[in-house]
This record gives sequence, C-alpha cells and structure tokens, in this order.
Amino acid sequence: MTESKTGASVGIIANPAAGKDVRRLVALASPFDNQEKVRIVRRILSGLAASGVERVWYLRDSFGIVERAAAGLMLALDLRPIPVPCEFTASDSERAATWLAEHDVACIVTLGGDGTNRVVARRCGTLPLVPIATGTNNVFPFFVDGTIAGLAAGLLATGQLGDCLERVPRLEVWIDGTLVDIALIDVAVSRERFIGSRAIWDPTTIELIVVARLLPGVIGLAAVPAALIGHTDEQHGAVVELGTGTLQVTAPLAPGLVRAVTVRSWRTLPLGTSLRIDRRPCTLALDGERELHVERAAEIRVRLSADGPFVLDPRRAVRAAAQRGCFLSEQ
Repeated sequence: MTESKTGASVGIIANPAAGKDVRRLVALASPFDNQEKVRIVRRILSGLAASGVERVWYLRDSFGIVERAAAGLMLALDLRPIPVPCEFTASDSERAATWLAEHDVACIVTLGGDGTNRVVARRCGTLPLVPIATGTNNVFPFFVDGTIAGLAAGLLATGQLGDCLERVPRLEVWIDGTLVDIALIDVAVSRERFIGSRAIWDPTTIELIVVARLLPGVIGLAAVPAALIGHTDEQHGAVVELGTGTLQVTAPLAPGLVRAVTVRSWRTLPLGTSLRIDRRPCTLALDGERELHVERAAEIRVRLSADGPFVLDPRRAVRAAAQRGCFLSEQ
C-alpha cells in the first residue's frame, strides 16, 4: 500500500434488525441473520486495517455485531463504541450518525437496506456513506464483499483516493411547510390507514409512487417507474399514479414477487421541483416502509432535492485506487 495519512477514523453502523421483516412471509426474500453480519463486519475490519485506518467508531447493538466480529482478530485497530444512548431502536442510528458527522470521521460504513440508510442519511450531513446491502429492499446499498467495502472506506479515510464520491438526490417530505422526513429511493402514497407492520408490498393499496431516480434492475416500488420509463442520464425522478387505466407494467415488487400493476398516468419530476399530495387520510411509505400517517387536512408536498448523501461505490473506489498505484510498494 502507498503511504497514507495517520489518525484516520471510520464509523460503522450495523442494523441487527435489517433483512428480517414480514416480506419473508409474503415474498421470497432471504434472511440476513446476525451471524452473517458478524462475518461481514470481520471482513470490513480486515479491509480497514489493511488500508491504514487506525480507529473505528461503532454503534452498539442488541446482538453485539461489531464486538463479536472483532473477537479474536489480531488487527491494529482502536475500536470504540459511539458514545450515544442506546435504546436498540432506529433512533440509535440517527444519534450515531449525528455524532459521527460532528467528529473527525472520514465516512460511515452501513449494514442494512434502504430503510437503514434512510435513517442514517437523515443525520449524516455531508459525511460519505459506504452502504453494504443486508436488508430486504437494497436499491441504495451495494452488494459487495465486506473486504472490498472495508478497503474502499479505508482508502478514502487515509486520503489515498481521488474524487470517487457521488452525491445522490433525495426525496423530501414537507408537511405544512416543515421538512419532516426524507427518502432515498421512493415515496409511496398508500390508502392504508394504519402503519402496521410498516413493510409495503401490495400494489392494490398504493395510489402514487414518487422516485428520486430511474434505476432499471432494482426490486421494490421503484421498479415500477423504472420498467415504465427506463433509464435516463438526466437528473430527474418520476411520478407514477396507479389505478384504472389501459397500461399495465410488470415489475418485481419484492424478492420473488413479480406483479402486473395498472398505471393511470406518469410524468417526470425535475430536480428541485415538488408534488402536492391531496389524498386524505393516507399513509406515506418511505423507501418501502410505511412511516407517516396523515389524517387531517395538512398540506403535504414531496420535493426532489439535490441534497442527498455522498456515497462511495466500493468497487469504483478500489478500481480508482489500483489505477493510482495504491496497492503497489517496493520490496
């Protein structure tokens, strides 16, 4: 490895609940058990150590993923728990991301799906994410070996990479003029009046889908506009209204769950513009999970913003590092 700066720190947020929701019952999603997450983190730590990272801040969880991963590894890493209160809920990830964004940390490696990364992205600011897919819907994170992800995060942290970051858009949910939440992939307006098990997969309950990007080849509600419109290099999202119509779109709504949905209308959503949601009552599903219930006549707007998180693609980063000779040294 080439010479790197000293004192580099990286954060790890691993969600023990990711990859275990009800979609294992209604679809064919594979579970990501916590032992597998331990093995992934072990490989991440090995990659971080090899690239010269000195300190790792990690979020404690109910299973002890990072502690179990570090047990028995003879690595020159200073592992420290992030000093935030832990209730073993999604709020822990928010508090951890806030703390990491306020301290001298180069990036956050996340283990989870779209929902986990949405929670982290709410509070990480401009701190880059290195997302590893261990959820159900995994449009945002990468399916990549933990070793490669650890190497990439470490190369970024130690200053051995050039400009390998991409800032992705986000969808902002505004209620009565106040920003209340975000989504990284999609916002769906559901006729369901209760949040319930959160996970959403039944297209008959959905009235509207708004996506931040058109990404063919993905699984989830974002697959509908992707199949309908296709890929585009332009910076815009899309709005698809479901219901009575003459056009049917076949799309994978969950792992192993391919359905035809009827589209009433669709249009693109340019960056910086917003859409008013008129249906009441309704629930809003953010990145595949029902999160917000709106009963009263509030004004709801969904805005496509350029202020999403910075993301490091591990494979792209390692490829760039190889081109820069980062893995070469003289004997």
